[in-house]
Amino acid sequence: MPIKVENNQRQVNLGRIKVVLTIAFFLCVGLTIASIFTDVGPSFWKCAAATVILHFVKESAVQMSEPKGS
Repeated sequence: MPIKVENNQRQVNLGRIKVVLTIAFFLCVGLTIASIFTDVGPSFWKCAAATVILHFVKESAVQMSEPKGS
């Protein structure tokens, strides 16, 4: 029988945000790589900038979801 772990709503929402940001980050990495080889879609520099920004946002969400040490 699995043990049920109760999470408050803030932890559930942060978990969902982390998943969405991770998916968006890897999609952006794929677009960045594709923009190197093709001219379809945004330019390489726009994709690279979006990838870096999403990386910082994703790392910030991970830090926010960790419990704070007193």
